[in-house]
Amino acid sequence: MKRAYADIPEGQVHYRIEGTGEVILLLHAGVTSSDEYSRVIPFLSKKYCAIAMDYLGNGDSDPAPYPYKLIDHARTVISFMDNMSIKKAVLVGQHFGGKVALEIAVTSPERVSKLVLSSIGYPEAEQVDIGVDAQHFTEQVEIKADGSHVMEWWRRSAMWGHPLNIVEERFLEYVKAGAHGEEIHWAGVGDPRPKLPLVKCPTLVLSASRDPMSAAAPTIHRLIPGSKLNIIQNGPIDLNRVWPKEFAEAVLEFLNSTPG
Repeated sequence: MKRAYADIPEGQVHYRIEGTGEVILLLHAGVTSSDEYSRVIPFLSKKYCAIAMDYLGNGDSDPAPYPYKLIDHARTVISFMDNMSIKKAVLVGQHFGGKVALEIAVTSPERVSKLVLSSIGYPEAEQVDIGVDAQHFTEQVEIKADGSHVMEWWRRSAMWGHPLNIVEERFLEYVKAGAHGEEIHWAGVGDPRPKLPLVKCPTLVLSASRDPMSAAAPTIHRLIPGSKLNIIQNGPIDLNRVWPKEFAEAVLEFLNSTPG
């Protein structure tokens, strides 16, 4: 797997790439990075060219030039595709990445061949009980001289009960995103449901039963004409990171069974 940078009008974008053939562009969740797909890419790259990019302000990409909204992140993805000479791609988005992928599928449908929306939600579905330890996990973290903000980043990384190596990965992503990291979650606030009937490409609505957003999946599926639904039983939140094989298999099954 290679890592490199692409120059786009908004800044330098870091990405990971492996494989040849049709492009699958993997869009990560909020305050994470392309690293969340590092275990998924080897499965996908056996048949496809799998690429995962870091949004501006996340991972090893440049900071965003101003507080980005969802449409701004979608624009930088298109700029990245232009730089890489990718005319059309399969878009796979996890959580916030799914909302970015949806925005592109609706506003630039000619750039999307197929779509995988993994665990996206809408306001009512996002008002779920995720436990007291997970509350306030998208509020801004103030950088403090005593370093206590570092413990808050660790708390947020560890609150889902993931294995320690994944907690460490998530923690480093919070550190890299820094004081403005949580702005990406605010960028994703809004109701995607009005956009869902506008999706014209083949679509998989994917989720995991232990992800709080899984309750939204049937409604997302119902609103996208002709879409497929796959809820992986007992699957964890951050499915692509914790269960990469199962995530990749669900994507590949969809792609292999869908013409076009």
